[in-house]
Amino acid sequence: MMFMNVFACTCMLAGTVPSANTVRPIKVQMSVGHWHTLPADSMGPKGEAQFLRKEGFPDGLLVLKAGSAALDGLSFRDGTIEYDFKPLAPDMPGLQFRVSGTEASPEGEEVYERMFGDERASNDGIQYVPLIHGFMPWNAYPQYQNRAPMIDGWNHVRVVVSGRRMKVFINRSTDAVLSVGNLESGSASGAVHLRGPAIFTNLIVTPGEVGGLASEPELDPTARETGIIREWQASSLQSLVKLQTPAYSEMPSEANCWHPVDSERGGLLNLNRQYVASEGPPMIGWLRFNVTAKHAESKLVSLGWIGEVWIFANGTLLTTGKNFYYPEKERREPDGRMAFENGSFKIPLHAGTNEIAIALYASVHDDLRTRTKYGWGLMMRFQDPSGLTFPRSTRVPSTRKVDSHL
Repeated sequence: MMFMNVFACTCMLAGTVPSANTVRPIKVQMSVGHWHTLPADSMGPKGEAQFLRKEGFPDGLLVLKAGSAALDGLSFRDGTIEYDFKPLAPDMPGLQFRVSGTEASPEGEEVYERMFGDERASNDGIQYVPLIHGFMPWNAYPQYQNRAPMIDGWNHVRVVVSGRRMKVFINRSTDAVLSVGNLESGSASGAVHLRGPAIFTNLIVTPGEVGGLASEPELDPTARETGIIREWQASSLQSLVKLQTPAYSEMPSEANCWHPVDSERGGLLNLNRQYVASEGPPMIGWLRFNVTAKHAESKLVSLGWIGEVWIFANGTLLTTGKNFYYPEKERREPDGRMAFENGSFKIPLHAGTNEIAIALYASVHDDLRTRTKYGWGLMMRFQDPSGLTFPRSTRVPSTRKVDSHL
């Protein structure tokens, strides 16, 4: 009977959100026939699950020793998801929802707990990350994390989702421990997954129950900043041999190798939306824009990035920089994550139009090993934009995929 109820909810969620007096919580059985494990990929091991019956747990226990398990027959859009979990090891168990796309290149949202013994004091005990074209760009969103009041034993998690917003409550807290003002993946509905290693039970899904949470995204706090570069040109990808410095002459010159792409909230040029993750070796992409100066002068810019960058102004190499999470010594503040605090330098401009070009190495490791499916991208801000004219876009950021792999 419960399996039939889950399928009924699927049909209901696919249409208009029902009124409050028709919404019914769905208690999900932790048993074979309701779940399937997911195949292995570079994000982690293949799911390894056991289903147990134990006194006091009438809906069963899902023991997820590794990887992920997907709930069958339910497509979630808005509402509340709550469950209990007990960690099995120091790791990052959590919840994925609105998962769509393919298993190799999923889209969706994920919230997870970092169970390493310091989550009550550290600022990253709980984190949110979007899943974009198979990437998990946790390092591109340092703002989506917080402390979390969790213990080594059983913890209760309640996730409330409404449109582009989410709130997460831990262990019956009355205040949200994590609030996300703009869910970043763009996936409107999809599957529910659990990620181990942990034991899960008491999973309840209540479609349409959002507790008054608004559905519209919060305003971009940087929307009125005129110094942020909003419009770019991005190239097709190129191989980088032995981490040698790319030459300006190697930048693609053919017009059909370039396409326009806009920065997103906060000025983030999110390249995860432009390419599809794969098992291939790391590559470099070229980015460029023009800036017009009233007179010759040098301007200070702040730059955020992941990987390694080479900055050219009017064909001349100005500076290079690394921001790798590994090795630890090459992490830029804040903690190897992308932010305007990563670095700053001056760009010499001549009167008239200037071309700024950037080569960006797509990796989170300072070597040529197969890349991991984490974030890559860039953000640039002129500290004093007076006397300058550069693109500012009002278009919706592009989600075009221009390469078959990254």
